[in-house]
Amino acid sequence: MLEFSACEANRLSALRAAQAIRRDELSALDLVHACLAQISARDSAVGAWCHLDRDAVLRQAREADERQRSGAMLGPLHGLPVGVKDVFDTADLPSEYGSPSFAGRYPARDADAVAALRAAGAIIMGKTVTSEFGMYAATSCRNPHDPHRSSGVSSAGSAAAVADYMVPLALGTQHTASTLLPASFCGVFGFKPTSGFTSMHGSNILVPRLANIGFLARTVDDLALLASVFRAELSPLPAPIHPLRLGWVRGPARQRVAPDAEAAFAAFRQGLPIPLEEIDLPSTFGEAEHITRGMLSAHIAHRFGAMPMSTLATCCAPLRELIAAGGKMDAASYIALDGAADKLAANAHGLFASCDALITLSAPGEAMPASEPGSGAMCMPWSLAGLPTISLPLLRGAQGLPIGLQLIGRKREDAALLAIAAWLAKVAVVRERD
Repeated sequence: MLEFSACEANRLSALRAAQAIRRDELSALDLVHACLAQISARDSAVGAWCHLDRDAVLRQAREADERQRSGAMLGPLHGLPVGVKDVFDTADLPSEYGSPSFAGRYPARDADAVAALRAAGAIIMGKTVTSEFGMYAATSCRNPHDPHRSSGVSSAGSAAAVADYMVPLALGTQHTASTLLPASFCGVFGFKPTSGFTSMHGSNILVPRLANIGFLARTVDDLALLASVFRAELSPLPAPIHPLRLGWVRGPARQRVAPDAEAAFAAFRQGLPIPLEEIDLPSTFGEAEHITRGMLSAHIAHRFGAMPMSTLATCCAPLRELIAAGGKMDAASYIALDGAADKLAANAHGLFASCDALITLSAPGEAMPASEPGSGAMCMPWSLAGLPTISLPLLRGAQGLPIGLQLIGRKREDAALLAIAAWLAKVAVVRERD
């Protein structure tokens, strides 16, 4: 029997809701009504959504229920509402990339990722708030745990919508930290898979080698379910993998880590039932922010440098700053940055010689004040290296707000990383009960 009444169905995990729908314990329409009710009650305070067509959402839900009644083959996300970050094109909703310069833009077709979600049976709930073109700028979205706090950088709306039970699943992107940082601030699970995991066509790509899809959910199993739309082998997950060897790193931005975050991380490590090895990072990791900013500057200057001054004046300050910096960069400097990124990626591969996965923090501490997007420095090296990473909401800071534990895996071993994440989450639950 369903543990929740239909009006509370929005609090179900995605996996449990999908099972309930297939067993006729819950209809897609009931689930959507519950999600819409939560949005009505809470989004004036949170501000996770920029575009929401309630009639279209209800129509999708009715069509999903009719498909099920007709005996049609059902996809893995059948009847599940999914929030889509407004850097993905949607043919039936505005796709503005968070920018006034793109206001009212309707693309001719869905992004490849959105088309895959629809084919899997997902109900596209609406578009979630993002910073302009995914820049490191504050958004209008607020943290569901504290409206005076930030919900993070560009996938902020997706993370907040999942955290506040408005949808069970949401789509994000990550060039540097745009999925894991909001996941950490909002207290949800975030997954950035191995680079090249799926097509990013029809999304806002800033730097091709860094552009990745991101997934946000409230459990590891739900992350795997959402990711399985693009790689079927990821769901269902096997039993949680007990890692034989787990390493931990302080990260190149360790000087920014707040004392309460450092203490929470140390306590977590000490409570694990396996020994940990501290891994020293190569010196190249200290260059991650410089490399990342340089690459972003060059590509953004190339893309936006010819923008009319009147339009540029309406853009956020971080975008203007990167355009200015990139305009001064020569070809040799960019090639050097690209080579440094290659070297960092090669060095990152060697870190797994003595361990199955690495852990560090997803963010330097709890969510920042609402006017500050926060620092993605803890995630940048792993994004540059193209490695799969997961943020798990397993730590708490001095104010009781979430801090993500970042789990890093070997390239292209996404399934193993998810299974280790499931083990870590299980250990954390056991520790809380003790």
